[in-house]
Amino acid sequence: MASVSITPLLKLLAQYQDADSKVVTKDIITEVTAAFAAILGQNEVSDNQRAALLTALTFSGLYYDSQIVSAVVNIMRGAAVRVPIDFHDKEFATKKRLLKRNNYHGGFVDIVGTGGDGHNTFNVSTTSALLASPYLLVAKHGNRAATSVSGSSDMISALAGGPFILNVPPAAVGKILTEYSNLAFLFAPTYHTSLGSLARVRKELGFSTIFNVVGPLSNPIEGIEARILGVKNPELGKVFSEVLQLMGCQKGMVVCGDVGKGLDEISPCGKTFCWRLVAAPPGSPPGTLATIEEFELHPVKDFGVSLHPLEECKSLSPEANADIVRSILRNEVPAGNPIMDYCLINSAALLVVAGVTDDWKEAVELIKQGLREQASLKQWEGYLSGCKFYEKTPEVAVANGVTPAAGDATANGTNGAH
Repeated sequence: MASVSITPLLKLLAQYQDADSKVVTKDIITEVTAAFAAILGQNEVSDNQRAALLTALTFSGLYYDSQIVSAVVNIMRGAAVRVPIDFHDKEFATKKRLLKRNNYHGGFVDIVGTGGDGHNTFNVSTTSALLASPYLLVAKHGNRAATSVSGSSDMISALAGGPFILNVPPAAVGKILTEYSNLAFLFAPTYHTSLGSLARVRKELGFSTIFNVVGPLSNPIEGIEARILGVKNPELGKVFSEVLQLMGCQKGMVVCGDVGKGLDEISPCGKTFCWRLVAAPPGSPPGTLATIEEFELHPVKDFGVSLHPLEECKSLSPEANADIVRSILRNEVPAGNPIMDYCLINSAALLVVAGVTDDWKEAVELIKQGLREQASLKQWEGYLSGCKFYEKTPEVAVANGVTPAAGDATANGTNGAH
């Protein structure tokens, strides 16, 4: 591999740190883009320089700059293992057409929290993805726990009865989505393999870096129509909404619950700050960015559900959380249950952001209907069947020449925990 020096960039960042007026110049953006292309590509950057870059971005605050974050996200997604999906396949196109409803066009959706809010709440984003799957094509990006008791993939593994659910090769995802389910779980280390070489550097640094920021934005699948992203404090709301805007996202919402310093989901116990991307009107010139609308949501006023203390929505072990999710999918959890309502408001919001309905309360009723009809359970069982099939027939899964990532890359830390 070619060796690359990022010393010019490190000098630029030192000048930025010392400057009285903090201006993110075009040169900084260009050099940051080139540096991360080298770090995540085939060029070798020394551990010392990689550590220096991550440290400089964190302590200058630039790891929260929307221009820099969007540039690194683009590099991350470009370096990720591809999910080979034939969008022209007749069966897949038929599935998308049947899912179309109102302003939802049948594209992929995701819902994820950045993690790190310190509240150790239930796996609400992952559960919400399951609940919304009868109505949406869900590509849930997730990882193991970094700061909470039960990460997204920890709970999914427990719900499936084993970690095999995480080992689905990218080449199998399209077939599973076409033939088995509206749902796919994209285990981050399988797709962001280039982060494996950074694990030791990040561990030795011991603080959050830009990779903790870009992970939730780096879903590797193409054709994402809508997404909800939870952030751990309100100051990040505008930043992340601007990043989504710069990425060309037309349907999205960044949320932060007004609990303590912040909750990276829609809060069950009070108001939630929201930054919603509103699509450019029909007929707008190509490349017109969405606008950002700021408002608040409230469980009672907007969703028609009761308030619940956050203490009643805490995470247990992955196995205990999976038992709760199993009961929810079987429609065995009584109305008014705190965790049930917590999941209802977050999954309903995903339906609204995607465009299935523009009414928050109607969205709650649609999720409840899916549970009564066990439609969410059917989607989960379909996904489970597809994963088991491709586990037993790996030669089919690698037909496109894509193989799963080797080893346990838990330290990648590319996504939120919920």
